[in-house]
Amino acid sequence: MNSVNKKNSIILIAVIMAAVATSLFLVVKLTALFIVAYIVALIGIALLCIGNLYLLSSKKNYPWFASFPMTIWRYLISQLLLSAVFVLRENLFEGSFPLTVFIVLHFILHAFFAVLLILQKGGKDIIEARDAAVKEKVAALGMMRVDAESLIGKFPEYEKELRQVVDALRYSDPMSHPSLSAYEEQIRRGIMNMNDGNNIPQQCAQLLLQIADRNSRVKMLK
Repeated sequence: MNSVNKKNSIILIAVIMAAVATSLFLVVKLTALFIVAYIVALIGIALLCIGNLYLLSSKKNYPWFASFPMTIWRYLISQLLLSAVFVLRENLFEGSFPLTVFIVLHFILHAFFAVLLILQKGGKDIIEARDAAVKEKVAALGMMRVDAESLIGKFPEYEKELRQVVDALRYSDPMSHPSLSAYEEQIRRGIMNMNDGNNIPQQCAQLLLQIADRNSRVKMLK
């Protein structure tokens, strides 16, 4: 099912749910409590529709995006059950619960799920920031490895020494502490300095020591 069909299905489901809620006007006596319950139900249905459309249009796969409509589902079911208790009491038994109590309970329910969504949003922001940091650090280390590998084609007579540097970079943990940026910059400059072809074996030995020092510091800061 393509995205257009999925979008149409989501909207159709919302319309059907709204129609079912509206049909209750035919069997339930019209009171202020029922009208409030009907309005709250429509709001829940609209939020569910928006949440699913948001999930469908999003290109990201973080858990927050999937949990967003699921949280709204829970809210919709909870508020429908709450409304059902009040409406059934009003229609099947003598007397009814106060309308103000009904409104306050719905407000508390709405606030509870709103807080859940806000917390999920905060978790999503942390995940995205972490992911961006990982990508940046992996790319930086990857570029150093690519630069070292390019030197092998330029100076094949030093392939053994250069290959050791490449392998040391390949197996290095990309997630380093910001305080180690100076060490990583030294490694990057050391690789670039080998483009002149002078003392490559000695420079490779120095780079291996710098990479090992950097990796040991990364482990210490974990």
